Amino acid sequence: MTQNNRIWMIGTITVMLVIVVAGWFLGAQPFIAAAAAADQQTADVTAQNAAQTAEIAQLTTEMKQLPQLEKDYKTLQASIPATSNTADFIKGLDALATAAGVQIVGFTVGDPLAYTIPASAAVAAPAASPAPSATPTPAPPVVVSTAPAVATNPLITPDNFVGIQVVIDVAGPNANVLNFLNGLQSGTRLYLVTAITSTRDVALAVGTNPDGQAVAADPNAVTTHVTGYIYVIKNEG
Repeated sequence: MTQNNRIWMIGTITVMLVIVVAGWFLGAQPFIAAAAAADQQTADVTAQNAAQTAEIAQLTTEMKQLPQLEKDYKTLQASIPATSNTADFIKGLDALATAAGVQIVGFTVGDPLAYTIPASAAVAAPAASPAPSATPTPAPPVVVSTAPAVATNPLITPDNFVGIQVVIDVAGPNANVLNFLNGLQSGTRLYLVTAITSTRDVALAVGTNPDGQAVAADPNAVTTHVTGYIYVIKNEG
């Protein structure tokens, strides 16, 4: 093979390689890039569909819980209503006293008191270090506070939440009075007891027989003075 033929063959092969590479960039590469873009779009759509499916499943679960949530909401509304509604509360007390076998001998309703937001606990400044001495001073014992942390809710404010003091005097056998107090604190309307005092009720403890003689009627009879609060949370529409 002559030198010219060899050069011609090398040139021909080079031109063929250039044509193949050019064909790759001009022909196949755009199709491959389009296929990759399509794959990415498919992956994005699949991920979006999966997220929507999970959201729909959560909404379906929440819809099934809706009846119970509505029931709980009505219970809370009855516990802390939007108005004082003391008339219904008094009716409930009368029914509770009858069921417990006691007598309500006194009842007082105070004025509404606006809710007071608890002040944040003050942080004491560290005490200054004492001057060094020849005899080391033993370190004071570490005191760990056991008081619970104060929990507040920004939705509860003095403008929408009030407490009303209700004082109840009830008389009857001690066991019956305890039943009354249990029902008072577990009734439909929230009643928070803040103080209780009980004294022996002589008038109930001593009675008379048909001959007019004094007899022990109920030695366990007491009169109990109960102080507590009912609450109102106003609707802010």
